[in-house]
Amino acid sequence: MNKRTKRWVMAGGGTAAIAVIVAGAVVLWSAGEPAPTVARQPEPASPGVVAQEFVAALRDGDATRAAAATDAAEAANAAITRTKQGMSGARYQARLTSPAVPEGATSVEVDADVTWTLPDLKVLAYRTRFEVRRVGDEWRVHWSPTALHPQLGEGQGLAYSTTTGDGALLDRTGAPVAPGFAPVVMGTVRQAVGSLSGVPGSRVAVVDAAGAPVSVLLENKGEVKRSVTVTLDPAVQAAAQAAVDGVGQAAALVALQPSTGEILAVAQNAPADGIGRIALENLFEPGSTFKVVTAAAAMAGGSVGPDTPVECPGEATIGTRRITNEDSFDLGSVPLHRAFAASCNTSFSRLAADLPANALPDAAAHFGLMSDFTVAGITTNTGKVPPAESVPERVEAGIGQGDVLVTPFGMALAAATVANGRTPVPQLVRERPTPEQAPAAPPAGVVPALRSMMDEVVTGGTARELAGSGVRGKTGTAQFGDGARAHGWFIGYRGDLAFAVLVVNGGSSKVAVSATATFLAGL
Repeated sequence: MNKRTKRWVMAGGGTAAIAVIVAGAVVLWSAGEPAPTVARQPEPASPGVVAQEFVAALRDGDATRAAAATDAAEAANAAITRTKQGMSGARYQARLTSPAVPEGATSVEVDADVTWTLPDLKVLAYRTRFEVRRVGDEWRVHWSPTALHPQLGEGQGLAYSTTTGDGALLDRTGAPVAPGFAPVVMGTVRQAVGSLSGVPGSRVAVVDAAGAPVSVLLENKGEVKRSVTVTLDPAVQAAAQAAVDGVGQAAALVALQPSTGEILAVAQNAPADGIGRIALENLFEPGSTFKVVTAAAAMAGGSVGPDTPVECPGEATIGTRRITNEDSFDLGSVPLHRAFAASCNTSFSRLAADLPANALPDAAAHFGLMSDFTVAGITTNTGKVPPAESVPERVEAGIGQGDVLVTPFGMALAAATVANGRTPVPQLVRERPTPEQAPAAPPAGVVPALRSMMDEVVTGGTARELAGSGVRGKTGTAQFGDGARAHGWFIGYRGDLAFAVLVVNGGSSKVAVSATATFLAGL
């Protein structure tokens, strides 16, 4: 038998063909003429032969032939075909008892010991019984679904199926991660998770006419690998990717959920890919986005509050540093919240100059920028904010320049701190929590003030293009190198979504604000 052909096999006692008995009668003729042979009518096949023909046809997968051996060929053909299809790839065998046929009997019962050798070489074995009845001058298998299995009812059949043992890599919606999804992180996530291949299982079930299982006859459980869920949100990731892809310069966006720390999106465009994983690892000057930290440090020291008047001249010499505002705008004396919304460099450099050397690093720690989180699946940096021993160092640090460096990931955590009240512990793989503890929360009163100040940035400050979007945030233009070029930043939050946008060498914060508008519109 061709092994590629899916057949049911009957074993035991061989295959008996229907016996056709031909007897000859010799008649004597005179004059030595030849004696002609007269054929008698064939004797009808015995119940045992009919039973053997029935299971032989089942063995061969010939539903029409098997049904022809019954007293209800149409119904039998449909039922046998259903089971034949359901047990595709399995081999059928049956060993029959030899029925005793009393003289004058019109029906006999035949026991069949059936085995199915399944595609995975497991065996389903059972005993069934069917009746062979006399129909006119012939014997026929009396059709009932129980001739195939004792638990089968009308319209039912047997079906073999496999169950995968493989786990899956899922996004936060529970759907399998699609090819090409979040390429900045998924490569390292797959390395960290390792193989999700398990050992498949199988089962044989009684199924109804629609193929739905009614009862399980045999089940071989596989070795199942647990699925792994990444916290990335497909909708947020798609919006983030569209936002950075619309920028000509290298750009990156990181978004996370302030209430849980779960990372929702990590996106960067092709120019950024040429630099590295800038969304998570590369350090950049934060520019005026760092004024969130400077304001927190100044308010924590008790010297100022959001309504405290501060000077905002267009230019100022503080220590040995000459500080200017963008286009040298001059606001005169304004409340701190107004200087924050307008991003007044001269005001914040003066505030930083008057702080202790460790004030900015201590404040940055409250926003996660001094943390070294071990996030399963990715390598991350947050920031570096060294102590500023001299006035010139503090002047530069107060506006996010000098030795202060951050990542988009770190600034997304800073925005999440304002939204949440304290820095959440970031996480990317739900089954593998980040072991570190959250940093201490900012001092009382600081976060509510920052929320109001970041709202004013959008409603009447440097990010008015985002007015009406419901976002609160802070812009940043960060000079680097010889000071002739600048990165563009925007950090912010809306509801339970916090994020940071960086455009490398973007010239100003405007391109980051534009990318933010695209991002928010895509949610």
